[in-house]
Amino acid sequence: MRSVIPRIQKSILKSSLLYGTMLSLSGGFLISVPAASADEAADNNDRTAWLLEEITVTARKREEGLQSTPIAISAFTGEGLEYRGVTDVGEIAAFTPNLSFQNNPSFGGASNSAAIYIRGVGQKEFLPTTEPGVGLYVDGVYIARSVGGILDLVDVERIEVLKGPQGTLFGRNTIGGAISITTKKPHEEFAGKLSATYGTDNRFDLKASVNLPLADNFYSNFAVASLTQDGYVTRDDGIDLGDDDTLTGRASFLLTPSEDLEIQLSVEGTRDRENGPALTLIGINYAGPIDPETPPMATIHNVGANIAAGGAPMPCALPGATLNLAVPGCYDDRYVFDGEQRTAGTAPAFSRSDFWAANLNITWDINETLTFKSITAYRNLDSTFARDGDHSPHRISQFLDFLDQEQFTQEFQLLGTSLEGRLNWILGAYYFTEDGNNVNELDFTVSRFRSGGLYDNENIAAFAQATYDVTDQFHVTAGLRYTDETKKFTPDQIIHQNYFAGTGDPLLDAPFLQAGQRILPNLEKELSFDELDPYLNLSYDVNDDLMVYVSYSEGFKSGGFSQRVFPPIVPPFTAPPGTPDIELIPTFDPEFATVYELGFKYAGLDNRLRLNGAVFYTDYTDMQVQVFTSVAPITKNAGAATIKGFELETQFIPAEGWFVEAGLGYLDAGYDEIDFATTFVDKNNRLDRVSDWTLSAAVSKEIYLDGNGSLTPRVDWSYRSEFDNDAFNTPEIRQEGYHLVNANITWRNEMETIALVGGVKNLSNEKYLITGIIGDAFQSFEGLFDRGREWYVTARFSF
Repeated sequence: MRSVIPRIQKSILKSSLLYGTMLSLSGGFLISVPAASADEAADNNDRTAWLLEEITVTARKREEGLQSTPIAISAFTGEGLEYRGVTDVGEIAAFTPNLSFQNNPSFGGASNSAAIYIRGVGQKEFLPTTEPGVGLYVDGVYIARSVGGILDLVDVERIEVLKGPQGTLFGRNTIGGAISITTKKPHEEFAGKLSATYGTDNRFDLKASVNLPLADNFYSNFAVASLTQDGYVTRDDGIDLGDDDTLTGRASFLLTPSEDLEIQLSVEGTRDRENGPALTLIGINYAGPIDPETPPMATIHNVGANIAAGGAPMPCALPGATLNLAVPGCYDDRYVFDGEQRTAGTAPAFSRSDFWAANLNITWDINETLTFKSITAYRNLDSTFARDGDHSPHRISQFLDFLDQEQFTQEFQLLGTSLEGRLNWILGAYYFTEDGNNVNELDFTVSRFRSGGLYDNENIAAFAQATYDVTDQFHVTAGLRYTDETKKFTPDQIIHQNYFAGTGDPLLDAPFLQAGQRILPNLEKELSFDELDPYLNLSYDVNDDLMVYVSYSEGFKSGGFSQRVFPPIVPPFTAPPGTPDIELIPTFDPEFATVYELGFKYAGLDNRLRLNGAVFYTDYTDMQVQVFTSVAPITKNAGAATIKGFELETQFIPAEGWFVEAGLGYLDAGYDEIDFATTFVDKNNRLDRVSDWTLSAAVSKEIYLDGNGSLTPRVDWSYRSEFDNDAFNTPEIRQEGYHLVNANITWRNEMETIALVGGVKNLSNEKYLITGIIGDAFQSFEGLFDRGREWYVTARFSF
């Protein structure tokens, strides 16, 4: 545990330095907003006014208005997301400042693996021995694994993006922030909705939901969706990558035995059957790995191919040299199909996952000032995925993963008000446990082996937070969370076959590389961490329209195990003689972030303008950096960084029927220190997956058709500046800044029970990387590009 008081004292000094900057930003922005005349203002019948209705959020575990909650939140209602044409949670990154939400398979083949970064802090790895940096929550339940984390939005009430560490109330691994999804609750009215969408590449989505009262105090809600689409990258054997075949459903029940007691039970499940991510080969690194000690898989293969063809023991190609196309066994640029949606892989490619969950939420109003809540949840994930990492008929890098996970969480909350309503407080206890198995079957140039193992994690926490109204305008919030975490890992890693056995090669035919050799000891290793995270927030209501706040927060992300290891760690060959077996299993420690923030929230012009902003300073220490020091990428605590920035968001109704929204985010992120000898990462490198600028804007106009309903055309624009996909800042997988334009037009009937939508995403057919992957040992550069321009038509009917 670290000292808390000195850090809180520093927050006051840091915040005072930020205050002048924040005032100049807010003042300049407000002056630039044009005022509309009274006769142009939207009246009570204006159908766009609902877009600026106060959103109720639960960022502080109690229901509050968005504009009165003194933390940086981007919040969207389900109706608002539908209005924007959003279908899965990852799409909110286009209009949320300083949020990156990628589908990143890393070295696995899962077609749905979330890599989320908020304000430059996150995690791209899917392994269960490595934790995400941004917490993902559904109905208050933490989703531990990133596989399956790009959730399809069916019957969603709202999404809240909480920025900065949420260590007090959300706790586990929310060092960068949290994304909280709330589904619709059953209610007393019979209602429902049906929708069908058809679009590019035979996209065919069907969604249905119905709210069904079962008794006077017993209600139910059912939702189901089928989502299918053909892939857009075709392998030479006919398999189309990047396809979608998802079936998902949810049933929710609400029982209210009395006015004081509410019991909600929900059960949900998802079934995915796809061919895997649409990765292609961008290029081959003929120069060899960055780490000179790493065996160059492609070069070794190509030397062998030349020898087999009767040539000299040389690679098929050298930097700047002409390819030796006469050698059919070479791995070279003949498999790089620049600009084509094509790949030549032959190894198995599929992504299959089954997930189901059950949640039980109980809310009991003990009296007018005291409420008890219980959140109980169970989740089960069973997934298998495989892909060809070299995208060729050869065996350079081929991956097969089995990932099973079970998790159980229990949270208790006691919420109250005291001192005649001036003190609002919450006490809580949290328990999390998960276990499972991740088996990685890997087939590389030099060896075929099994990696992975069994994992078992447990987290116990107690937390408290209180807000005291010093005056009607000045409010002080303080919180504290104590976390105790235990993690266990049992490697089950063994070499199946050494392809160079019997050659006598001193490196590739070494004794510790033979079939049957354990890569890591088959022992259970345990790690324990405990941490105290404080939080302090001061807010002031300048008037009915403007609130300003300053905050200090700390967060930490748990340490873990490096489960990807090769070559084997065996004394005395790759470890010092006499090293105890348990110490051969590599681990890494937690990382920490301390954030100072100054923000404001403004709602004015008769509630036709909303403008929120914040500036922040992040001290990021003991960074968990993914590095390549051999065949496998591993995680090490090897750096520290400073991340500074700001963000602004606005929504505006300038005149009746018009709706304008915009967002602006800026990040100044850089290493303060980095261990080059360990990581081969230069201190001047950019942090991976971090853009300096994120901008967005959208405008829509509702046109009334005199009793024939309405037409609403909408145009969305977003921009993301250059970012690197790896810590080495590899140019081949760097994404330059790019613009995206989406457009749609919606017709609604007069009763707003029928809607027809026609739209185009990526109107300019921008080609950009969703994610990029470098396999240093494999010498391959891979990219997952966007599908390109997509059109769609949707019909919706509600009752």
